[in-house]
Amino acid sequence: MDAMGSSEAAEVVQATEHLLWVLARADVENLSVPRGHLLHRLDELERRAADLNIPDLYRQVLIRCR
Repeated sequence: MDAMGSSEAAEVVQATEHLLWVLARADVENLSVPRGHLLHRLDELERRAADLNIPDLYRQVLIRCR
């Protein structure tokens, strides 16, 4: 995918990965986090990914984690 070659696309994927880890850690450790803010930020990242022609943002996160 051409979009993943760009630094902006890589930043979107990296930021999404980070937020997903924050949410997962909060769930596992019963931590109080501002979920609304995090979910809003994920929504923004999804829209940005669409603008960058990243068809499946969460799949890209999984690929990055391999």
